[in-house]
Amino acid sequence: MRSRSIRLSLLATTLILSSSACDGGKSSQVQPDPVVQTEGTVPTDDNPTADAAPTEATPPAEAPAEEAAPSKVALAASPDIDLVDNRYLWHLYHDGLYIPFTSPGFRKYTQEYRRPFKDVVTHAGKKGRVLSRRGATMRIPWEGTGAATARVWVHGVTSGQKVQINVNGKNAGTASVGNEWGEVTIKIRDGLLKDGENELGVFATKSATAGGAKTYGLFHAIEIVPGEASASGEWLPSSPATGADDAAALDGFDRMVMFTEIPATGWLEFTGTATTGGKLEVRARTFDSDYVGVFEGELGANASDDVQVDMSKFAGKLVALELKRTGDAKWGAPRIGLEEAKIAAKPEPYKNVILLVVDALRSDRLDFYGDKRVNTPRMTKEGINAAVMLHNQAASPSSPPSHGSIQTGMIPRVHGVASDKAKLKPGTPMISTQLGDQGVSTAYYGNNPFGMARLESPGNWTEFHQPNKEGHGIDCVALTDGMLDFAKRQNDAGKRFFISSLPYEPHTPYRYHEGISEKYHSGGWGKPVGKSVDGYLLGDLVSGKVVLNEDQWSQLKALYDGEVEHMDECFAQLYDGLEERGILKDTAIILTSDHGEGMFEHGLMGHAFGHYSELANVPFVVYAPRLIEDGPKSIDTVTTHLDIAPTVLDLMGVNPDQAVQGRSVIDFVLRDGPWVPRVVSLEYGKSYAVRAKRWKIIVGYGGDESLFDLQEDPTEQKDLMGKNDFALRYMRDLTGFFLEYRRDWKSSTWGDYNNHGPGFLKHVGD
Repeated sequence: MRSRSIRLSLLATTLILSSSACDGGKSSQVQPDPVVQTEGTVPTDDNPTADAAPTEATPPAEAPAEEAAPSKVALAASPDIDLVDNRYLWHLYHDGLYIPFTSPGFRKYTQEYRRPFKDVVTHAGKKGRVLSRRGATMRIPWEGTGAATARVWVHGVTSGQKVQINVNGKNAGTASVGNEWGEVTIKIRDGLLKDGENELGVFATKSATAGGAKTYGLFHAIEIVPGEASASGEWLPSSPATGADDAAALDGFDRMVMFTEIPATGWLEFTGTATTGGKLEVRARTFDSDYVGVFEGELGANASDDVQVDMSKFAGKLVALELKRTGDAKWGAPRIGLEEAKIAAKPEPYKNVILLVVDALRSDRLDFYGDKRVNTPRMTKEGINAAVMLHNQAASPSSPPSHGSIQTGMIPRVHGVASDKAKLKPGTPMISTQLGDQGVSTAYYGNNPFGMARLESPGNWTEFHQPNKEGHGIDCVALTDGMLDFAKRQNDAGKRFFISSLPYEPHTPYRYHEGISEKYHSGGWGKPVGKSVDGYLLGDLVSGKVVLNEDQWSQLKALYDGEVEHMDECFAQLYDGLEERGILKDTAIILTSDHGEGMFEHGLMGHAFGHYSELANVPFVVYAPRLIEDGPKSIDTVTTHLDIAPTVLDLMGVNPDQAVQGRSVIDFVLRDGPWVPRVVSLEYGKSYAVRAKRWKIIVGYGGDESLFDLQEDPTEQKDLMGKNDFALRYMRDLTGFFLEYRRDWKSSTWGDYNNHGPGFLKHVGD
């Protein structure tokens, strides 16, 4: 039984949160919007008269009538954002910003492609991270300006060693370190730190050699404290989490800030507890607003109460969520939960699945994604049985890595095809191998050997066809005929089947289709564009050797768009053919693309040149009778190529191999309500990108960053680097987790880079 609780009163338009009578009448006020909900005071053995009616001997004093606290909202157990599981996303504040090098979340401060700080080691009873070269650059968020002090907990490795701190490229100062654990301070003069993102250089003189490698020191932590400060003499924890799973809490730091996206219908829920007493406060800010109060309440001795806070004011927004406390108050089981929603029954496994990967198809050419120029009547019509992933991202802008990810559910550097010439790593599970092991007949029909030929041998294909090489031409009509023939033969034999198909339309050459291409261009069809556009012309356009006028650009785009409409005709051919053969009712079809196609949006044509939206945004549509009956149902959650393989397997009732990194989207589809925000990654060689629903960061081969607001700038024309440090910090946080853990990350059990699950904590040994 609770021995003390927080009591909530609604007086007019002011929310007053106070502890019970023994708390000495302490109270605090918060703004009435958002709504705060707590349980009422509970009578206990120590306070048996709490909330009880007064006796005749003690008549009640007159007081204004109180409005009853609203009843608690029913929240779903899952999905949610568990703020304890996400312990390593928090930015921790003690006297200042505290950066524990020993935290699994340390790399949110250092996104260098090759880690200068190596693994955590224990030496002389303390943990530290090894600095393997003379210097490293960290990127840290800072609020305000003025002078500051850097406290550095460090173990030197040789006599006469010094540590130097640089701030935004300028030397702040140095300090001598001993060949033992110690804490040193370095003053940071006024004018070096700026409000927002800062670069913090950490350098060490001299080195020692251990195990054949140079070591420049062991670093335990750095704290940046406003103003002048002496050494603290404290050794702080690397994590704010305390307690076991059934009593998890956030504790140990008086202030914590997490950059997170608030989902629709999201509520902040926690249990406030204290032993001797204290205060809890929640604030939030967005990139275009200051902090506003969300919750504030005091707790007396031995207090505990459950609290819900409506976060609808911030729904769909990126916020800096700030938790502050005084005394020994702490946050028990804090999470951002979603309101309960109806979950549709999962249909029985489908007998067959067809994966239609339309080469070089941009999602903005389909009605599902807002285009009204290109005609795709059958894809649109059959949307009555379709779920549309509105923000799907290609794993890579080039065919070989993307097809590797589509067929395996893994990022390129994990499945092995990280570049155009690489091969799949031996033993890597593919869709065809996992289904083949279950007795499913598997076939490939495609006309892009550059993208898929290397996946023939590692796969488990009942049949593998390249119609163009077999004399049937490159057109999708012949390819679809082959698919229908295979489907009929397997169905007649009583076998389940999986077909992976790769039609070449609308990849170059963009071909003229009579009766179609004319819909998109009213002019002539002369040179230099003509009625067929190949890669050589695209190269000449990029180099400037050929310059097109407005009419010629219209001609070129009409050929591409005509190819898309022709592909829709082949989709109709497939759909009608399955129905005529009595197979459609038992078959799910997934429509996607390996990458998009550049049309000079960034001065480039074709693909394989970067992670911009024209290449990254590709369709992901699940056509499935019995799954959706009144579609199309739009899924407003970010998805990726990595989700396709586990979705195919899920549709067929097969559990994916443990190596699969994506997750099935079927749970998103079945929930009659929003999902929690997700972020996904893209990569090509050493370049990569991390995509949230609104924000996207692209990092080039040389480490140069670009930041885009996809809500205001969907075609990514306005680089916000240096203009929005708030969103940049969020994306840098996530980039750090991507770089550190991408080889092992598994969305089904680990969550996402922005929302960590128990599987991630188990991996890092927590």
